[in-house]
Amino acid sequence: MKIVSIIISILIAVICVLLALLQHYYISFINIKKNDVKPYVPVFEDMLAREDKSIIDLNYEEIKILDPLDDIPIVTTEAPVITPQNDNYLATDAEVQHLLQAALAFKLSGKMEKAMKLFEHAAAIAPQNPDVLNGYGEFIEHRHNDIIAADELYHKALTNSPEHKGALMNRKRTAHIVDKLDLLLFKLIDEKRDLLQKKQETSPIYDIMKKRAYYLHIYHTVGIEGNTLTLDQLISVIETGTAVQGKSVLEHNEILGLELAMKYVKLLTRFPIIGVNEILGIHRRILGHVDPINSGTFRNQQVFVGSHVPPPPEDLAGLVDSYVEWLNSEEAQSMHPVRYAALAHYKLVDIHPFADGNGRTSRLMMNLILLRAGYPPVLILKHHREKYYETLNLANKGDVRPFVRFIAHCTENSLQVYLSETESSHSITHIEQKTIEIEEDNRSI
Repeated sequence: MKIVSIIISILIAVICVLLALLQHYYISFINIKKNDVKPYVPVFEDMLAREDKSIIDLNYEEIKILDPLDDIPIVTTEAPVITPQNDNYLATDAEVQHLLQAALAFKLSGKMEKAMKLFEHAAAIAPQNPDVLNGYGEFIEHRHNDIIAADELYHKALTNSPEHKGALMNRKRTAHIVDKLDLLLFKLIDEKRDLLQKKQETSPIYDIMKKRAYYLHIYHTVGIEGNTLTLDQLISVIETGTAVQGKSVLEHNEILGLELAMKYVKLLTRFPIIGVNEILGIHRRILGHVDPINSGTFRNQQVFVGSHVPPPPEDLAGLVDSYVEWLNSEEAQSMHPVRYAALAHYKLVDIHPFADGNGRTSRLMMNLILLRAGYPPVLILKHHREKYYETLNLANKGDVRPFVRFIAHCTENSLQVYLSETESSHSITHIEQKTIEIEEDNRSI
């Protein structure tokens, strides 16, 4: 009887385990169906993390291409930089109008350089003035045919004065043109992505390019945060585990933590749903070597990021839950993957849920989304740091489009770098605004 009882107990235990497993998979299936999430088949995940740790077999030609890309410019529309003067100085309406009239007079007389300086000065002493922003936008559009930069100024003018007639008319004319330009940029990105996929099968040096992308991603991601290790030093730390003389323990640990996080992100590329635990897992690995106590946990203090004030600590759990709900929503996943990834980056860094490591976590979340959608990881080069933070600041002020556009240009630039290292085709080039048929809407002001 004892043996029978034991057998029955074992069978009951096995049945309970099977039922628990069935329940787990059923809930997962329901969640996937509810969120309409398709299974992901990443193509370029090996560019973010790799299994082998050896570079012994790299010959001179392979090592020679491991330059840090410090001379590569960001190809993007340069919006006019408006640098406000000292907050203690308030320009009078009379001063502003006088500057505008003088700038317009120089413009009409063909003295464009002088007009430009006056518009810049007016924007510096009255950065929120809708007349200044609208006039400056018209000048940029007329002088440089830069519709995107002009549209951003019209948008800012309307943010400060929603009923401004001039800005309303200009924005009505430029908004759909800018949308066309953005769509063309996404189309260019998709074409280059497709070319790179073909190179996986045809390029004899594709594996070399993957190694290069792996090192460069770590180098530039920690470099944006101020890490001073050179690319050669970084490779030495990763491959040999040997410390670099004269460099801090913190800088070494930043590299080791990011490498662990990248490996984790590679695993997450095949997860059907990304939740709060996965985001905390990325952060835990990023800061695990640097600050093990606070890694993988939300901050418990109020922080300030320049002029941006992130939410208080007590709101973080709810905000991150809402972020995850959006992240897995049909609305988000129906966007173009580059737009979706850029917004996912911005929304997380805007919440700023951690005491440190928010930027690195957000950039890895961005690349996780791109990898899951079949795109390679994006390189935000460390010497583009100023532009990166400038567009984030614009997003904090209400216009997220420059940041999305910046990420799109970084994606296109990264693809071009990857293609160049695999004997890229020169048939695809950067978009020029003049390629769009704008007809009468694109007439000079």
